[in-house]
Amino acid sequence: MNKKLAVLDDFLVRDYLIKILGEGEGFVQEFYKDLLAKSLLFQKAFSKENLPSLTEEDLELVLEKVFATRRRRKKVIQETGADRLKRAISDLLYGKAKSYEERVERFVREVRGIDAKSAKDLAAEILHFTFPEQYVLWTSWIWDPESETGAVVFLKEEPPKRHMYGETYEEFEQIYKQIQEKLLDFGIKAKSYLFVDIFLAMIYATYVDYMTLSTMHSAKGFFPPAGSIARRLLGVLRKEDLLEV
Repeated sequence: MNKKLAVLDDFLVRDYLIKILGEGEGFVQEFYKDLLAKSLLFQKAFSKENLPSLTEEDLELVLEKVFATRRRRKKVIQETGADRLKRAISDLLYGKAKSYEERVERFVREVRGIDAKSAKDLAAEILHFTFPEQYVLWTSWIWDPESETGAVVFLKEEPPKRHMYGETYEEFEQIYKQIQEKLLDFGIKAKSYLFVDIFLAMIYATYVDYMTLSTMHSAKGFFPPAGSIARRLLGVLRKEDLLEV
């Protein structure tokens, strides 16, 4: 039986896009530039030529750019072991697999120092930012079918159900590409998946910002704005650590 995936609401995509562009052209351009630099960092570090010779410091620099591992990067490297981690990354990127799920699950079994969900998020970022035109970004804050939460649920008025946005990578990929197509229809010229990442991060950050301020009035002025939260989600908060574009 074919599952019917959600058709996203055009007006919600447009409204969120208007809010994001309202941050200013400079904000969007700098965000995109920094995310592109992150992708170049991953592509260089995890190339077949460079990956075997990465040091623990090299691995730490990359894991610092991943939301799921930023604060636990040393623990991941220490408990997994640098050589084992590099082999796991190599297998994730270049090993043979019948599906995305098989590829990711093998990686998750090898990684220590973080829970399974964080390890899946790490795998998703490694795949996406190393091969940004081949893999879409599927992290738990974008869409988690188990909890039926994530940024994509704000692009449709109907309450989310786990089948709506995909329970497999192939299904979710259709939702992600649907977002990209709608952004192109609304005049976004960037055809790269990286702008979709920014779009989704800003949606989720706006939700976090709203919920924090609505439940913790004393946090106003102390909690970072949505733009900073979105940068944190995508691991580009510290620009000085990224490669120049």
